[in-house]
Amino acid sequence: MKKIQLSTMLLILCAYVGKAQVKDISFTLSPAAEYTWWDDKAGLENNVLVGGKLGFGFGEYIELRGIYLQSLDQKTDFSNFGIANYNPSLFKAQDVTVSRYGGEFKANFGTKRIKPYFTLGAGVQNINLDTNEDYEQVYASLGLGVKFNITKRIVFALEAKNTSYKFNSGASLLSSEDKTNFGVTDADFNSERLSNWSAQGSLQFYLGGRKPGTLSDLDKAYLQNFKGGFKGLQWVLEPSLAYVDFAGESLYKDTYMLGGYAGLDLNEYIGIRAFYFQATENDEISTNFDKMAMYGGEFRARLNDGNGVIPFLTLGGGYISTSDSYVSAPNADGLFSNVEGGEFATGGLGLNIPLGKHILITGAARAMITSGEDAKDITTTDDIQTHVFYSAGIKFTLGKKSKAPSSVYKENLERELTAQDDVNNKKIENLKKEYQSDINTLNADLKLAYETKDVEKAVEILEEKKEVEESLKKVKEVEKVQVKAVEQPTTTVATAVVSEKEVSTIKTETTPNQLEETPRLIKMTPEEFESLIEKILQNIDNENPVPAKTEENKLIQTKSNTTEQDQKIEQLDSRVNLLEKLLLELNNNKQTEKEKNSKLLQKIEALNKEIESNSKNSEEVNKKQ
Repeated sequence: MKKIQLSTMLLILCAYVGKAQVKDISFTLSPAAEYTWWDDKAGLENNVLVGGKLGFGFGEYIELRGIYLQSLDQKTDFSNFGIANYNPSLFKAQDVTVSRYGGEFKANFGTKRIKPYFTLGAGVQNINLDTNEDYEQVYASLGLGVKFNITKRIVFALEAKNTSYKFNSGASLLSSEDKTNFGVTDADFNSERLSNWSAQGSLQFYLGGRKPGTLSDLDKAYLQNFKGGFKGLQWVLEPSLAYVDFAGESLYKDTYMLGGYAGLDLNEYIGIRAFYFQATENDEISTNFDKMAMYGGEFRARLNDGNGVIPFLTLGGGYISTSDSYVSAPNADGLFSNVEGGEFATGGLGLNIPLGKHILITGAARAMITSGEDAKDITTTDDIQTHVFYSAGIKFTLGKKSKAPSSVYKENLERELTAQDDVNNKKIENLKKEYQSDINTLNADLKLAYETKDVEKAVEILEEKKEVEESLKKVKEVEKVQVKAVEQPTTTVATAVVSEKEVSTIKTETTPNQLEETPRLIKMTPEEFESLIEKILQNIDNENPVPAKTEENKLIQTKSNTTEQDQKIEQLDSRVNLLEKLLLELNNNKQTEKEKNSKLLQKIEALNKEIESNSKNSEEVNKKQ
């Protein structure tokens, strides 16, 4: 029942933390196998444990996992224990099943194909003999490993791990027959801290959410905080008062404790703390300290990022330290005894109530699990005991508030968009210069074709010029979209981004707009054609008349003597453009006679000379002014 309760509590805590962090969390499943080299004082042979891990990944770097492992064909082994009268021929190994269940914090480094990581874990270890004798201890673990990406959602991990726990192996795992054969009793053995090394391999499957190797909003927040050292992190101090309500079967006395927490808030959701508390005497709040202390660390996850009351979850562990002069609670016989310290694991729920920008009231209630001596039987440490740890204090934060993942993501996006805008603007400007240069070159070639009366060359140049002008027009249209997006930052991101591919392919992919379908041409004599041209040119003059020199515009003409000249130049440009278009249409329809083409070229040439003459006159007027 205890296993079920603890496992359920762990999964619920992990689920709440997962819900609180980021929308795109990862769900992981990891079958695992572990070979353990047991401590010589463990009374167990080296063997394999198999099982798995189920957990959540908060971005690329932080994971929380629940663990279950169980041994295969495990037996007891006292060959290296150090018993003076040990005889291997008289020793009868017993079948034993070792199982562990608990939680683990994992921190990954880097996003490359091969990534190192470390783990911190705690939980309950159960040793069950074939005689149905059952022993439980709290264990703590520390690991260092490396993982390899197999596919986007499958990784293989190798890890070296050290697991420690406190246990009286001699008294618990030697059979009565063995004790008789070796001439020992339970009094010859003591509880000892055992350190065990293991090599673990696991295959980790990401069942949903973010793919390994990609960065979530929370990852960006972590990276932003750690850029430039500790810039952006918040240092935290929490002087606190605590009260521990120890279980009734425990030899520890209920007590008040003074101390506090110190650590870091990595961002608006995640924090880490180290803590130290010293017990006070006589179950009272005072500065008279008892001979018991507690220290350790914990992981905190806030369940929202609001400015009001903020709930948070805690997961951690530590060590209870007692001196030889510590007076325990009375045992079942009413006697007092020496109580050794030991590891504990904690998990609970707390609240932060803000008083100001950098000051909060904080309080929490935690379940604290130990494997201490039972008041009814102080010779063994075979019982898991659950105590309640209450704390309240003042939280002081030092440093700039860590940025929210959403704001970090927005800043990164805006910075990338600005950089992309600069790149796009440079590309657009370069394309405009290139196309304008091509147009200037084609104009020069076209002028030469007019002078030499080369109709075919003129038509060829005009067609090429039209393509370049259409391309330049498209570039300017893109430029307008780009400028509009920059001037209106609230518009959709998509309108602010002109991809490199779109800009770079304008020149190669744009094609001239097809000329509007021209009406069927009517054959006419050169004289009739000449008359038609004159009428067309006359219509242009009527649509763009030169302002008369009335009294109203005399003042304007006095201020700008070149205005009339500029208007004439614009009219001439319009005529040239119209005649060039007519020349292209006649050539495309292949209904043009050589004489008609020649007439058009003559008109164009005459107009160009008139434009040059007017331009020179305008320049002379400017110089005189």
